[in-house]
Amino acid sequence: MVSTAHRRLALIPARSGSKGVPDKNIRQIGGRSLLSLAIAAARVAGLFDRICVSTDSPDYAREAAREGVETPWLRPAGLATDTALVADAIRHTLETFSRRGERFDTIALLEPTSPLRLPEDIAAVVEAAEAENWDAAFTVSAVPSPFHPLKQFRLDADGAAWFVMDGASPNVNRQSLSRTFVRNGIAYAVRSAAFLQTGSIHGARARAIEIDRPVVSIDTDEDFVAAAALMGARAAGKGA
Repeated sequence: MVSTAHRRLALIPARSGSKGVPDKNIRQIGGRSLLSLAIAAARVAGLFDRICVSTDSPDYAREAAREGVETPWLRPAGLATDTALVADAIRHTLETFSRRGERFDTIALLEPTSPLRLPEDIAAVVEAAEAENWDAAFTVSAVPSPFHPLKQFRLDADGAAWFVMDGASPNVNRQSLSRTFVRNGIAYAVRSAAFLQTGSIHGARARAIEIDRPVVSIDTDEDFVAAAALMGARAAGKGA
């Protein structure tokens, strides 16, 4: 059910200029494009007053339309380059809707490159972002202990190794390492007012929601293979 207390926007950013995997946002896994999977997850979550695709591509806009989702405008070329920030696309979307007389209290960012998201992941970040004393929420995955920052090195041009973190020591055991996390791209949510004030999808105070299962953020052909295998395993598990 859509909340009457908050107007919510699901924004799906899908620029067309990927160089690593051309047109990856409309490449298919299991018979559905990444864009289609993101739209489906947003719709099933049942939280949003509007689902919007932000793209510079008429082809992507047509793909969204086949899923019953509008692309109210095409993203300006300057916001669709390799160096463009997703925060700029978010601001452009909120400001354009505002000029048209439509405002949202919460915006969820759902990148198509994370096809293993579940509707409940989206609900968790939206609920957390709207909770008292928080501006935003985002999903994270735990970093395996062999890759802990205290075990990481940087290398000089001559191959000399230096610990990345100050105070790191070669004499560290796994049991003494605190858990660390990385963003996994599954879902973000932020109060619109906090985003417009800070320019950050994290606002001033963000809560992390841990995803305790394998996920893939797609950037290479190998990532597509890994994501397809995980999706196949998940589908087989549901059918068991």
